[in-house]
Amino acid sequence: MRDIILHQGNQIRHSLEVNKNVRVEGDFDSILLAGMGGSGHPGDLLNALHLTTVPLTVHRSYDLPHIFGKNPLTVISSYSGNTEEALSAYQDSKKANKKILANTSGGKLLDWAKQDAAPVSLIDYPGMQPRHTLFASFTGLACALANSGLAKDISSELLKTADMIDSVVAETEAPAKALADSLVKKTPVFYASDTLAFGAKNTKIQTNENAKTAAFWNEFPEMNHNEMVGMTQPQAVFHAVFFTSDTDHKQVKLRMQVTNEMYEAWGVPVTEIPVLGSNQLEQLSYIVIFGLWTTYHLALNYGVDPIPVKGVEDFKKKLAELTI
Repeated sequence: MRDIILHQGNQIRHSLEVNKNVRVEGDFDSILLAGMGGSGHPGDLLNALHLTTVPLTVHRSYDLPHIFGKNPLTVISSYSGNTEEALSAYQDSKKANKKILANTSGGKLLDWAKQDAAPVSLIDYPGMQPRHTLFASFTGLACALANSGLAKDISSELLKTADMIDSVVAETEAPAKALADSLVKKTPVFYASDTLAFGAKNTKIQTNENAKTAAFWNEFPEMNHNEMVGMTQPQAVFHAVFFTSDTDHKQVKLRMQVTNEMYEAWGVPVTEIPVLGSNQLEQLSYIVIFGLWTTYHLALNYGVDPIPVKGVEDFKKKLAELTI
């Protein structure tokens, strides 16, 4: 896991090279990305950065939704290539004669794409957990969509982000470990501004799967209109984590300040994590790295291996036994 974290920047460089010539031919009015768990995250990040030139919808279920564009590109995203929801969306897309772009490292999805001559954005990091290949998956997909005229070309920004990750990844471990130590036997709730909310969500998910414990997330200013009231009578031991940036809206900064004061008065501790980075992509990447270190050390504090997800695998086995 340490090796995975320390080499996140390399995922960007390698995926840019591997997928530099991937493209889809066609005139599309929208993008539908079907993907579950970590395989759906690249779509969320594309939307957070407003990169696509046509609307992108992330679909997290079986088959295809009933309503989408007249001529969508369907991106079937499954790291393993064997996710049943994503595979069902592939079959629906094929039946509807929709153009398909596969985003995968292998499995049935890669086999089907090759058989059908569908282009593939390759996640060239086999044997890993999907959540740990976010940068590889996102970079390859962003590259393929840019090549197809469906997204802005951010290749140079991605290379700069890879360098930024390399420059901060080692020094980020100590403050992340300190945060992890303060979260032991607490239920963390991760917050960020609306522009950095993807980072809060991603850290929540890393907490679930790496540290094998519950966590939640929300964003400012929305949380001030509902969730914060729940902290006046909390029925669990919460610890709030605010990811803060100099680029946050001035009113969001004030909201965070007031919320911090009120949470502390209500007995809910708050830790503020200043986010580094010269732009939104770098700042979101910094939060991802910080979250990986935090949840890695939280897993060690709980005495669990941060990589496997036995709960998910056991669930899939039981589901398979009941599926006709």
